[in-house]
Amino acid sequence: MPTRKTDCLAEAAATASAEEVLFSLDLWLELWRWLDRDNKAALRGVSFAMRGQVDGSNKVVASPACGFSPDVLSTALLLWPRVTHLTLLAVSDPADLAPLATAAPARLTSLTVREAPRAVAGEARPWDMLATTLSGGVAATLRVINISGCIELRSINVVRNCVQLRCLWMPGCVSVSDLSPLGACSETLEELWLACDIQVSSLAPLASFTKLRKLDLSGCLPALDAHVQDLQLACTQLAAPSSVELEGLVHELQASIPPGMQERAAFSVASIMRIGGLEAQAAVTAAGAIPALVRLLAPYQPASVQDAACGALQNLAANHAQNKTVVAAAGAILALVWLLGPQTSVVVQQAAARALANLAANHAQNKTSIAASGAIPALVRLLGPDSTAGVQEDAAITLSNLAGNHAQNKTAVAAAGAIPAVVLLLGPDSPAGLQQAVAFVLGHLAAKHAQNKANISAAGAIHWCTC
Repeated sequence: MPTRKTDCLAEAAATASAEEVLFSLDLWLELWRWLDRDNKAALRGVSFAMRGQVDGSNKVVASPACGFSPDVLSTALLLWPRVTHLTLLAVSDPADLAPLATAAPARLTSLTVREAPRAVAGEARPWDMLATTLSGGVAATLRVINISGCIELRSINVVRNCVQLRCLWMPGCVSVSDLSPLGACSETLEELWLACDIQVSSLAPLASFTKLRKLDLSGCLPALDAHVQDLQLACTQLAAPSSVELEGLVHELQASIPPGMQERAAFSVASIMRIGGLEAQAAVTAAGAIPALVRLLAPYQPASVQDAACGALQNLAANHAQNKTVVAAAGAILALVWLLGPQTSVVVQQAAARALANLAANHAQNKTSIAASGAIPALVRLLGPDSTAGVQEDAAITLSNLAGNHAQNKTAVAAAGAIPAVVLLLGPDSPAGLQQAVAFVLGHLAAKHAQNKANISAAGAIHWCTC
């Protein structure tokens, strides 16, 4: 008699709606006996655990004793000529995929490959052989490739022959740095999911894409700061995120979700707005992301989560008056001002200052609220010699935005000791970006304020400006 699990799989495969079955070698041998010819031929999706065993939750556990040989895979593929979706789990040697080059079903459109845990630390595997394996006929029919988590894959030459490829999922492929092979599918690719610490050298190869509508860079943004122009160029054709996608991200921001998922969701929200503009900002707000992001600023949250939430709120407030008001109403200002304190990391202080800068820009009520929350003394402290140049620059920009066209704040910033502090930063040892930020502060403090003009002159600013 078959096991209970085999019974369930056989029953599922026998139903008219069954299109995919997940099994490892032991279950496949048993299941095959319980399927009649029609059901065998009707399967559309097949998942193999190449060198693993599937437990009750379909999680693959490495088990060399339960190997699924290339010969068996080849036989199975020949027996299912109508399969369109194929998943290969726990693959430890790309050579195991060799049958795909000769026995792949003619209608195969979707392929997922999952790398097995290494049996020996530091063990090298020839993952770049994947490109050779997927050459020829099988590549010509594939529309979806999922190679998520294949950390040893160094090249995506696998896509060069995929002339119909529409979706490529490769989050976690941390050894990949060159996206130029994607040029082969520039006229067909619609979805590209990088995510999770991929260190790409440039996004310029995406600039020629004509149909790209979804680009997931969550977790990549810190490594992509040098490629913002590439990013903007690549994403001019991207569609706004759907309400369903945004609802999923907002759910991942909730308190019951692990911090790692919250951080990635916040980065995803930030990237959506960074590349989607005003339309994306409005959609994120409508999805209810703001209250969830403000909760991630709480003192008990990990610094990485606070940093990601600050970045998302910064992008929400950028050049969007209504969002500035909504973010402030959700309690973000007090939370962000607390993050400017010495109890937080330099990264979080800088991220909080940037968010406050965008909230204050061209918004009189927020300027007043931020000053009333104690931000000005905290920002002036960040101008001191104990701060990095990056923190000093962002603190100066925030003070500049607070003082612009706000007489009360001009007086408060000067009273907090900002003028001598920023004048010291005009010296030749300061980076150009910091000097420019300081010049903006002094300009806004001096505009239509006689006393500040006199104090700035007395502090020696004119000397540095004429050097």
